Amino acid sequence: MKTFARAFAKACIPLGLFMSLAMSADKPADQKDQLVPQGSASAQGKLSDVLSPQDEIAVHSLVAKEITDKTFRIDENGEVNFPLLGRVHIAGNTVRQVEVLLTTKLKTYYVNPDVAVNLAGTHAESVSVIGAVGAPGVHQIHGKVTLLDALSLAGGVKPEAGPVVKITRDKEYGPIPHPSVRESPNGTSMAEINLKSLLEERDPTENIVVEPRDVISVPMAEVVYVVGSVKRAGGFPLGGKPDLSVLQALALAEGLDAHAAPKAARILRRASGENAEEADFPVNVQKILHGKERDVLLHPNDILFIPNSAAKSAAARGVEAAIQMATMLALHF
Repeated sequence: MKTFARAFAKACIPLGLFMSLAMSADKPADQKDQLVPQGSASAQGKLSDVLSPQDEIAVHSLVAKEITDKTFRIDENGEVNFPLLGRVHIAGNTVRQVEVLLTTKLKTYYVNPDVAVNLAGTHAESVSVIGAVGAPGVHQIHGKVTLLDALSLAGGVKPEAGPVVKITRDKEYGPIPHPSVRESPNGTSMAEINLKSLLEERDPTENIVVEPRDVISVPMAEVVYVVGSVKRAGGFPLGGKPDLSVLQALALAEGLDAHAAPKAARILRRASGENAEEADFPVNVQKILHGKERDVLLHPNDILFIPNSAAKSAAARGVEAAIQMATMLALHF
């Protein structure tokens, strides 16, 4: 009997080794007991797929009865307390990453565990985006959202936007991670980020991560106005510049019209500050155009007024009358 048992054991060892090798061969070499790297492109997934605290996941498994067909909520620390497995940190991972993570941990208790994870519920936070954007208002965010993401959610930045984006953050989320940050006495932090640099992605550190209840403001650009005898009167944004010259403003207004009196132009400067007074001073645009006087700088909200020449208007009306009379006579005869 002992002889038979020894012979049977010797026969079973190679058979067991063969089955173990066969099962191992079914797995690709690069996937054996490895987690998907969190920083890899395949692991990142969409922004909305990344799990956050207060999200809920549903787990299903054919073999792990302790966790199957149950819903779990991610706590404030980004963890879930699973039966059998204990506390597992899953916030910041995609659903696919959590499946791989749980499968790996279950291998301690099961030979070939199977795990399917689905997102059962999300906990969205809100941020406010106001100012020169396509859709200002309160927008819901989920997971890790950057400043550019938030601006995109708000419909993008309008052409008349100013040169900076302003961010205000509550004390509980700490100071804004930007060199321009300043804090108020109540702990609220504020920062200004160069909009052009942000949109052109010159410095990745400017595209900061948005926190819940952040207020993102995109102020309108400063404007100068050109009115009177020009081809296209209106307000023209400074485009992030501190000022605009008279010649630049006239170029934006497409130049003087035929009846303009550039010698008698005036600049109207609005008051800025409590004790400031409005100013009104002459500027000889004709001499500036001919290079005989220096160009004058217009400040934000300045109004450049180009008056109408009475003599030119009278002469133009006389020419128009003569043309009309000639046309009538030609038709009569």
